Amino acid sequence: MSEESPSSPADSDASSGSGHGWREQFGVTSLLNTMVRGYLIPHETNTFWYTLGGVLGISLALELVTGAILVFVYTPDAATAYQTTKSLLESGWWAPVLNFHFYNSYLIFGLVMIHMMRVFVSAAYRGAKKGLWTIGVALAGVVFALSVTGETLHWDERGFAVPWHVGEFFEAVGLAGVFDYSHKSLLDVAFATPKLIQLYALHIVILPALLLLLVVLHYYLIKKKGISLPFWHKIGGRKDPFSTHMKAWAMYGTPIVGAVVVLAFVWNRDPGPAPQNLPISPYFGAEHGPGGLGVTSTFPISWTHGMNRFVSIVFNMEPDIWGTVIAMVVMTLALLLIPLVDRPRTEPRSWKEAFDLRTRGWAFLLIAAFWATMITGIVVNQVSPVG
Repeated sequence: MSEESPSSPADSDASSGSGHGWREQFGVTSLLNTMVRGYLIPHETNTFWYTLGGVLGISLALELVTGAILVFVYTPDAATAYQTTKSLLESGWWAPVLNFHFYNSYLIFGLVMIHMMRVFVSAAYRGAKKGLWTIGVALAGVVFALSVTGETLHWDERGFAVPWHVGEFFEAVGLAGVFDYSHKSLLDVAFATPKLIQLYALHIVILPALLLLLVVLHYYLIKKKGISLPFWHKIGGRKDPFSTHMKAWAMYGTPIVGAVVVLAFVWNRDPGPAPQNLPISPYFGAEHGPGGLGVTSTFPISWTHGMNRFVSIVFNMEPDIWGTVIAMVVMTLALLLIPLVDRPRTEPRSWKEAFDLRTRGWAFLLIAAFWATMITGIVVNQVSPVG
């Protein structure tokens, strides 16, 4: 009888299938077992409110993908960027991609706000989880910065307003010479192009890299410190693999993101008026900047112009860019201070504990300050847009 030769590792890989082979070679199996299949979370977290963070992650991923596609057809040139955007919106193929990228930013804004309030109500930042809340605040700030820089790239009069206000800010703090950033100089296309390129670099490289880093850190801290529990459900002790939670993301995310996809195909967004530094603009040669012409930001960042108007009307403060600066400081400090003033160390176990103002009064005051600032800006922007 002949003796069989021992099988080699290569034979083992081949016999178990090529898929298993490459998964082992690149450590995918181990990673999935550690981060997905072997990561167990309470069954009660596979519910709607606890999956919106995952739906937000899906929306952010699609925003990055569509943005990466648009990189191939967009050039950050102040002389041509507006016409490029307008042409894309008139194209049967590119219009849905650009529309989705635009409308999805609204969805991202809404999901950030809803997710933040779910975390606040459940006090999921207590104890050793304060860092998680801080990372979340940083993520919200990056999303805001992406909205602002993304608005610039449309390079209509609304987009033109972003570098215009940046110039006003540098002038107000005495740094215009340091950064070579005079807002009036933006009326020269040759001067405006380098500024548009800088904001383009922020939007497609620096901010996405920072976003991915913070998302990974956020996920790591949740896994390390444990996911918070929904006190409005009876906790039965059953555990599910994280892959089940991801399936819930898909279940709830499909109709939500799907609605944005449908919108992108059926409703073309308006390219807006050309920026005032182009001869084709209806505002060419205007004496005032975008705000003075009544051209305001899109909804996710409309509160910025509203707060500029607010400080100008109420406090006669000039330049009115201080409204945005003050609002950003107030809103950021309010969010960062919340876990520091929320006294209990354990998460609430009932609605009564969650809304107990004796223990959470300062935290509710701070979240109210955040919302009061944003809502004031949104309302003032609607009732008094010119200025």
